Formats: sequence, C-alpha cells, structure tokens
Amino acid sequence: MNRSLTKRTAMLDAGIAELVEAGLAGASMESIAARAEVSKRTLYKHFPSKDAVFEAVFALLIERVDPLGKLHYDAKRDFATQLREIAKKEMQLICDPGFVRLSRVMMIECMRSEQRSLQLMVQFGEKENGLFRWFSEAGKAGKLGKLDPRVAAELFVAMLKSPAYWYSVIGWQPSPRKAAQKRIIDEACTTLLSRLASPTRR
Repeated sequence: MNRSLTKRTAMLDAGIAELVEAGLAGASMESIAARAEVSKRTLYKHFPSKDAVFEAVFALLIERVDPLGKLHYDAKRDFATQLREIAKKEMQLICDPGFVRLSRVMMIECMRSEQRSLQLMVQFGEKENGLFRWFSEAGKAGKLGKLDPRVAAELFVAMLKSPAYWYSVIGWQPSPRKAAQKRIIDEACTTLLSRLASPTRR
C-alpha cells in the first residue's frame, strides 16, 4: 500500500470513528484530521468537506454489500446448497467488524434525517435486491411453493440477522463466534426448508 493510500485509509478510519461518535452534524474536519494524525490541509486535499467524508464512508458500506447484489438463482444446482451458500455470505458480512462500524454510521444518519434516510435506503436497497432477486428466480423455478419470494427473503434474512447483527450494531455486543454462526445458519436454513417441505393449507 503506497503512502497516499495509507493516509487516505487512516483518514477514512478517523472519519468513521468521528461519525459514530458525533454524527455528521457534530463531526468536524479538524477533529477528523486530529484522529488521523494528519494536517487539515492534507485532509482537505483528499476530502473537501465532512459530507465528502461521509459519502466515502457510505461507499465503503456499499462495497461490502456488493457481492450480495450479484446473486442469481442457478436452476442447475441444488436449492438447499445455494441457500446455505447465501446464508454463509450473509453471516460473513454481518459479523464483519468493519461492516458493523459502517452500519452504525448509516443508522445514525438515517435516524437524524428523514431525507438522508430516504437517499441512503434507495442506494442500499439497490444492492440488497440481489438477495430478493435470487428468491424471486427460485420462486419462478417452483422452489418456494406458495410462499411469496419477498416474504421468504425477508424471513430468511431476519433469522440470520436477529441473533447476530442487531446485537452488534445497536447493542455494541461482539459478533457470535464461529460455532454460534454455524448454528444460526443451520437453524435459518432448516426452518425455511421445513416450511417449504410442509406448506400450510389455506
């Protein structure tokens, strides 16, 4: 990593810490520069404003989610195998300390400003569509029975996030250990597959 990139990384790390602690409204370029141990001139050279720092931080969050945005159901492969692969990718993401920190920044700003929340949700939602697309394609292939694809996707993600992600982001608790992650994945997959194997009668 060259010197310029190293400095930029340090400034982004400082920006994340500042935004988590003070929020965008309370953050200052002076404080970010001090945290990164660089001059304000150097900081402004890379980021012209604290809004630019926020946009760069949010771009990092989108970058982490990007692989999930490229999901497609493969009709030639086993449904359960693909489901578990998705669960592992989702779990790896939501247990990533960097992703948890970035999520806090986004949530703080979403709670602070309705307009900002709508903007962020649109951008973030575009990347999450990959997961919903996978379930939609699986549904069209007849793998979900009468279960609505969007409902299936939301339930599946909720089963993965509830015991792990929210406690880490909001409760500041450490992410589950590997054994616990595996147990959560097993339960989520088993629960959904059991529901599909025994559809409720209407």
